[in-house]
Amino acid sequence: MTILLCQFGNETNTFAPGRLNFEMLAPQGWTEGKQVEAVFSGTRTYLGGALQAIADAGETALPIDLVTNNGNFGAGPLMTGECAQRVVDRVCACLEEKNGQFDGIYFAIHGAGCCELDEDLESYTLRRVRQVVGREMPIVCSLDLHANVTDEMCALADAIFCIKEVPHTDCYEAGYQAAYHLAAWLRSRERPVMAMRKLPLLLSPVLGSTLTGPGKQVKDYFAQYCREHNLLDCSFVHGFSATDRSCSSASVLVIADGYAPEEHAQHLADYVWNLRNRFADPDVPDAAGAVEAALQVQQPGYVIINEGSDNPGSGGPGDATHLLREFLRRDLPGTIMGPMYDPEVAEYLHTCNVGDRVSIRLGGKTMALAGAPLEIEDAEILNLCEGNFISEAPLNKGLPMSYGKSARLRKGNVEFIVVSVRYQILDEGPFRMTGADLKDYRIVGLKSMNHFRGYFTSRAAAIISADTPGARPGNILLYPYEHVQRPIYPLDRDTQWP
Repeated sequence: MTILLCQFGNETNTFAPGRLNFEMLAPQGWTEGKQVEAVFSGTRTYLGGALQAIADAGETALPIDLVTNNGNFGAGPLMTGECAQRVVDRVCACLEEKNGQFDGIYFAIHGAGCCELDEDLESYTLRRVRQVVGREMPIVCSLDLHANVTDEMCALADAIFCIKEVPHTDCYEAGYQAAYHLAAWLRSRERPVMAMRKLPLLLSPVLGSTLTGPGKQVKDYFAQYCREHNLLDCSFVHGFSATDRSCSSASVLVIADGYAPEEHAQHLADYVWNLRNRFADPDVPDAAGAVEAALQVQQPGYVIINEGSDNPGSGGPGDATHLLREFLRRDLPGTIMGPMYDPEVAEYLHTCNVGDRVSIRLGGKTMALAGAPLEIEDAEILNLCEGNFISEAPLNKGLPMSYGKSARLRKGNVEFIVVSVRYQILDEGPFRMTGADLKDYRIVGLKSMNHFRGYFTSRAAAIISADTPGARPGNILLYPYEHVQRPIYPLDRDTQWP
């Protein structure tokens, strides 16, 4: 059997300013199908897992051209119709070109995509694919845990295997599971059956981690239930609360072999609903409170302060100035701020030399909520680089990464990094690429909500979240929702379900 491989998706924050064009979606452009195996084999990615599963099953992989953001899905504001059509047109052209050469399709999708053409980017994509390959062609997908799953999405795919972890350390496993089951079903000609339950529930990203708290409790319960009832897969899909669309909510997805697992889906959805109060009302300090909390940490080593509200991985602009402004105000020795997205400043710095002292207007250029630009005078350039490294994070381990033209500067006691490519931080790479060793620092700021935890939890003395104003606040009651279906919890505390 030959299995065709493709990947396309995006995590859309409709509250983020502007529109997502092709250059923002795929800063590295296209990866041609003939290059996919060389780039992704052996990496901890969806495609890395799928390639290994197909090899283990003794089948043949047939990758087609794809777009990624540093090897995975990106995030940003509403995608333009031109961008979505451009990508899907090329995907469909590849399918038409290879028509008759494959027996099934593995498609890595995200699930929280939204574009000007359709509020459900994944269904738009799969609809177009079905027009080319027909309804009988087996299609199995992997899905991000932050997906807003729809009935149409489930109808267009034969099975959807979701990741289970936040941070997303199991992309490889989801890709492997999806592709391996597809290979098995191609041999047996028997297809799985899915059941899905939508919950009137929006989750705060602060309470979404599966390392602790209610996220871990639900993940562990689902895993045990899946084993005890011999299900192929079952997932609590958190949804993406920063997508203000009618399809946005959490859901439960169950896959069984040979029967419709409706009762299992209902039982698991009831279990989650009964825990809904534990997914509401996060208590997170602002920037000043987070710094104060960091100063109270007694353990040796560095303390992480994550500014999750400006997480580029959730569609944040990556140039919010709130946390860095507090760092500069306090001027504490041993402080460093991770990547600030400002390609204009990065380009200017690369016309200078290491050791030069410069005055810059940094950040705060994309949305007023993220803070005004920082007027920084007489900062010293400590390092200039092209922003390239190999990822060591569980999410993308082994994959080449790039932040584009980058620089590290120092103002007083505070160091900070400026980059040209907007991408959330997953490991120490963005610091190391500028020559910074985190063992030399006490307070480390970065822009990520949860994915950094997969690497830093075992390395940092402590992790403290700072909920500053931004495109992805921890308190979802601050979002000006207009399109989500109401009533929905916790926006409407008296929501009843079912």
